[in-house]
Amino acid sequence: MGTKLCLNVLDRTINYFKYFVPLKPQCAINKIIGYHRQFSSYEVKNHKLKDSSKAELISNLNFKSDADALPFLKLPVKTLIHIVKTTQNDVKCGYCENRLYYLSSHIKVPSPILSEQIVRRVFIYTLSFDWLENSLKVLLDMNVEGDRILRDLWVLKYHHKTIEERLVRVKNFGITNLYPWMVRCSESILNRYVEIFQETKNILGENMSTKMYLAERLNVSSELIEDMYVKAPALKTIRVTKLKKFLDFLIKEGFTVEDIAIKSRILAASQSTVKKRLSKLRSLGMTEINLNVLCRSRKDFQKYCESIDTSVKK
Repeated sequence: MGTKLCLNVLDRTINYFKYFVPLKPQCAINKIIGYHRQFSSYEVKNHKLKDSSKAELISNLNFKSDADALPFLKLPVKTLIHIVKTTQNDVKCGYCENRLYYLSSHIKVPSPILSEQIVRRVFIYTLSFDWLENSLKVLLDMNVEGDRILRDLWVLKYHHKTIEERLVRVKNFGITNLYPWMVRCSESILNRYVEIFQETKNILGENMSTKMYLAERLNVSSELIEDMYVKAPALKTIRVTKLKKFLDFLIKEGFTVEDIAIKSRILAASQSTVKKRLSKLRSLGMTEINLNVLCRSRKDFQKYCESIDTSVKK
């Protein structure tokens, strides 16, 4: 607490200095000292009062450990008062001893970890318990993983019927890997996700992975694909739909799968950029184009084009 107080004093000192900077240096210093003499005593007393008030309120929240309680010290007194009232009502009605532990036990996340998140989402204590219980139940019944709910607690603000309708709709498309964001996102984003999922399924079928697909298209082993991932990590995160379109484009442009496999870094580049660079090089009279040239930085590619242009003029 002493460190926080020092930081507050430092911040206030900086603000005072900005205010008094037009004054002569010694005059400015005297003014700052005068202000601190006036407020320092009040500052210390005020912090002590606030801390004791918070500690008293937190003691009524039925925490099982200091680690669970500590994040709640960040909250203002007004918020803590509301949380105490909610908690006392939950206990009185036989719902739970604290919503922190109720959520923790259901989503299987350690309470100290959840506590750090829940103080950023204090709406958890403003919802009716029935609302919270029903929304959480639908998510768990739909097999949404607990750690995903932890990272997206906002989903609990949605009515359980809204959550169910959205997730059932997604599941009907054959998508079993469900996320809270699917409830919260716009229709356009959800439709685009479903579209990509269906395109991916059409390419990979039921069992094939992206790695297997790439190995099959390039006529190489899956071990070699792993080596490609090491050399170009971005390749591992590219959607198979983009890979297919890019491979089809490169083959149509006259590059062999053997050449693409050797210079696989090209697949992590932007297809639109590669297309523009191919047009540029061909306009300079290039017929044999190295894929590595297409992956160069903008500056290096520009220098390369200038060197070709110069040699052609000679």
